[in-house]
Amino acid sequence: MRTGQHVEPEDATPALSSRGAPLLPALIAGALLCLGVACDESEDDPHATVDASDTADAAVIDWALSELTPLNVQDGRIVDGHGGTVILRGVGVNQLGDFFQGHPDIEPTLPLEKRDFELMEALGLNSVRLVVSWSALEPERGVYDEDYIARVRQAVDWARESRIYVIVDMHQDAWGKYIASPTDVECEAPRTPNVGWDGAPQWATLTDGLDTCILRTRELAPAVERAWQSFWEDRDGIQERFVAAWARLASEFRDDPVVVGYDILNEPNWGEDLDTCIRTHLPGMHRRALEAIRATEDAGHHKIIFFEPTALWSAYPQEEAVPFTDDPNIVYAPHIYNSLVELPFATNFQNAAAEAAVHGCPFWIGEWWGSDRQVAGVIAALEDRYQVGSARWLWKVSCGDPHFMAECWPDCEDHAYNGDRNSVFNIRCGDPEYPEGQEIGYHPTDEVILSRPYPRSFPSPATYVVDPDLRSIDIEGTSDGRVPLVLWIPGEGQPQVDSTGTDTPVLYDVPGGWILYTVPAAGEWHLQATGG
Repeated sequence: MRTGQHVEPEDATPALSSRGAPLLPALIAGALLCLGVACDESEDDPHATVDASDTADAAVIDWALSELTPLNVQDGRIVDGHGGTVILRGVGVNQLGDFFQGHPDIEPTLPLEKRDFELMEALGLNSVRLVVSWSALEPERGVYDEDYIARVRQAVDWARESRIYVIVDMHQDAWGKYIASPTDVECEAPRTPNVGWDGAPQWATLTDGLDTCILRTRELAPAVERAWQSFWEDRDGIQERFVAAWARLASEFRDDPVVVGYDILNEPNWGEDLDTCIRTHLPGMHRRALEAIRATEDAGHHKIIFFEPTALWSAYPQEEAVPFTDDPNIVYAPHIYNSLVELPFATNFQNAAAEAAVHGCPFWIGEWWGSDRQVAGVIAALEDRYQVGSARWLWKVSCGDPHFMAECWPDCEDHAYNGDRNSVFNIRCGDPEYPEGQEIGYHPTDEVILSRPYPRSFPSPATYVVDPDLRSIDIEGTSDGRVPLVLWIPGEGQPQVDSTGTDTPVLYDVPGGWILYTVPAAGEWHLQATGG
């Protein structure tokens, strides 16, 4: 049975070596080699308390059993309280989103459960981009739905139990679900009816009655563009209300370190004036939202603000970067999709890095999609090269998701999908007993790519190369001797580890794999690990 305890290798089958590094005292084994009868009371609890007060390695156990600590931005990196660079690897979760229901008998999202976070934890993920909807948060003007906020709180608490950070994402697609074409609408070809999506409440949807039909993409419906223009111009104070909604949500999590930060607005549309949006409206909205959030926080305890370019960036990556604040705790969060143009993914990352540099901050990939093994592998290698994290879109997708209903709207009532939906956790549609979809396990590509080894926290500067198929990582760098190295390594069997210039690495057995903890000594260090 895997006990979830700290272990060191048995002499008969050595898995670790430490060349040129000081060894830990032998008494560490009493606390870390927790096997057999001595651990009976905790062998079913992966986070059971182990008394390490008399060991030289109490910090290891403190890290493994402690609460998550706040993160912030320093010197172009997301860092933890030890000064270690943090890689936030996760998924997007839409299960608390308020999405349009195109089929009367199929909910557009699947229920969010504690088990979801446990499954993410078993992939080695340490973060989640959690979708919330303005329409659910403030369904009536000036009235916040406290039950909805409680559901968000519950999700954060579940994430805490699985040691997963949360980035709260105020999500929208094509403004909101109240711009669906009426069922009796007739759109002249090549235009087609518009299924509703998600985002703004009905009272904030100001379209002036413009046409809802779309031309190739949901963003180009006149009603959608007018709704966005109304937002940018703050008609009827709707942008002011949006900013206030952020302040309410931020006040709920101001003291919770599990919520690492806030993604201000998913893929904002440019409205009716792209140039003015990029140069003025978008940076102005980001600044107002940031200031409203900061007003709810204590000085010195500011959460990270994640901000995005317009929705066009996903299709045509590269956008003029217009700085909007001198606040140091910000992260640029573009999305990488190559569905509309054929730019190399390397170009996407180069553009993201260049634009983030203009803002004076790091970048993080807020969304990417790639069920194809080759595509996912390329993106993974680029993430590792640039030392950035991401949130793969999407964790679980309902068979009633608007992306699928868009193909049949407005005649979806008799429409049924068959086959698999390639979210990270695969869903099979077409079973009458499971109208939203039957779970069939991790997508094979994601199980390999997302669970590949990575440093959750490490001393910079460092470089690393990962082989997802071999479940191996080769990492080296220079250290001041104070910042720990914390690695995730997948696999049931104990990893094979070889290190130079570090303390003896200590392994902590967790769901789906292992956490490796060591402190590189001052100077150059090198570590290789391969999952068992």
